[in-house]
Amino acid sequence: MRSPWAVLSRVVASVFLVAGFLSSVVTLPGSAWGQSVALQVQVIYAANQEGGVDSRLGGLAENLKKTFRYSMYQLLEAPKGSAALNEVWRTTLPDNRSLEITPTAIADGQYSLTVRVLLPDGKAPVNTVVRLRRGSTVLVGGPSHQKGVLIIAISAS
Repeated sequence: MRSPWAVLSRVVASVFLVAGFLSSVVTLPGSAWGQSVALQVQVIYAANQEGGVDSRLGGLAENLKKTFRYSMYQLLEAPKGSAALNEVWRTTLPDNRSLEITPTAIADGQYSLTVRVLLPDGKAPVNTVVRLRRGSTVLVGGPSHQKGVLIIAISAS
């Protein structure tokens, strides 16, 4: 029969061996671990009708006109929030729809975000991955709304 000290030393050695193995297998995304991404969203209604460009859109108006071909852009809402890496941030959209944004990578001041627009039945007519630099804005064409479409402007920092 082995002495209790011999058994204990084998158990301790095994624990350190397993811990060392796990630390080499499980890697966390270094500087991104624990970071939260601040999200600023602008939900914009765009249509070919009278109304011009909503002054609250500021400098974004020129980008909208260059990217899309509508005569009217109206800011509907501007929700803000934050999400950690691989956590979903949600907000509501018109017509009982919802917007989900999930930060999936953070590296060198650049963010990768999964963007989904969900219908009430759970279908996702918009399901895309976007990449943007800290402080910049990306425009995502969304689903139809009234006589036009929704455009989602997303900024991250």
